[in-house]
Amino acid sequence: MRVLVFGDSNSWGYSPDGVGRRLERQVRWPGVFAQATGVELIEEALPGRTTRYDDPLMRPPAAYNGLAHFETILLSHTPVDVVLIMLGTNDLKNRFEPSSTKIAENLAVLAAVAQGCPCGGENWQTEQMPRVGVIVPPPLGSLAFDKAWPRYAEWSQGADVGQSLKSAVQARFSGSDIPVFAAADHIESSAIDPIHLDPQSHQILGSAVASWFNANFAR
Repeated sequence: MRVLVFGDSNSWGYSPDGVGRRLERQVRWPGVFAQATGVELIEEALPGRTTRYDDPLMRPPAAYNGLAHFETILLSHTPVDVVLIMLGTNDLKNRFEPSSTKIAENLAVLAAVAQGCPCGGENWQTEQMPRVGVIVPPPLGSLAFDKAWPRYAEWSQGADVGQSLKSAVQARFSGSDIPVFAAADHIESSAIDPIHLDPQSHQILGSAVASWFNANFAR
């Protein structure tokens, strides 16, 4: 089974050590998940990626817009059996005027794109759609509420909004055929970098996602 993880820095494996080092494949959560399930993993993760916004402070701005490139990414990896979307953290930046309901709706748009993309067939001529799951990222860590944190002015609104993201996403997908996994039920963001996950959290998250995946997607 081929599983594509579409995410941001926390799926890419950005270490909370302040230097932007990428954690090793076997440490970051998608690798832990793949090892536990035996799936063929396709990692499509980009630090700074949003659900659907160009980022004016990144270069080039459009490169960080998840929606803008999503369908091309899916088609390029045909065949894809399952798509797992874990985005929303970067949408919490103040410049995107964050709200939990808006992020939830953006995730629903991405999920609909994946469900409608003919990338799941065994060959290029087979129009089969992949199955889709959504992983809600954890809220920002407690340091994001500290006005002394150097990046407080960039993330202060998102620190509050992130607290309600889990419930907003669960409500948006209630009654749908898209399973939702809430990372906040298992992990917290790093104490030294409130945006990113430490290696222990990656291990816990990967194992928990594997159990959820087996319950919802295993054939």
